[in-house]
Amino acid sequence: MTDNTVETVENTDLAEKLADAGKKAEAQKSERRERVVKGSHLLPQLRTLAEAAGMQIEEKSGFLKINAGVKGKNVYVAKNGGRVDLSGFTLEDAAVTQISETEAQEKHLGKVRGQLNFEMTDEQVLAAYSASLELAKVPNPEPVKAAKAPKAEAEPAADAENAAEAAAS
Repeated sequence: MTDNTVETVENTDLAEKLADAGKKAEAQKSERRERVVKGSHLLPQLRTLAEAAGMQIEEKSGFLKINAGVKGKNVYVAKNGGRVDLSGFTLEDAAVTQISETEAQEKHLGKVRGQLNFEMTDEQVLAAYSASLELAKVPNPEPVKAAKAPKAEAEPAADAENAAEAAAS
């Protein structure tokens, strides 16, 4: 019977440990929820700047697609913040991370050629964003099509042989 008493005491200790562990896990979950994504505080300003620039804003599942009406040029803003993609163009700016075509393929980013760097100051990020909106309005230059080469005419030597054969018959 003493064994039963010892087990009961151990079970009580185990129950307390589990309860403490559950409380600790809840505290960790709430801390994770409180973490803020870099640049998320700028989302209202980013949207306002796009609206003021006369851009069309289309809500996607995780992004806002900002379109100036120029085919192939879009700006994508993550709804939770921390990411702005420049698709179809890029901007030479300290607050823009350039992405090569190869990098974009590896990261499955499509036509994205630049991303805003939220490590920079808010002023730098907003200035680069405004500049990218203006650049998105500029139409892409029309590709110049190469002129087609004229059709080659039949060789005169072959025609002379054919004419000689026709005359002989």
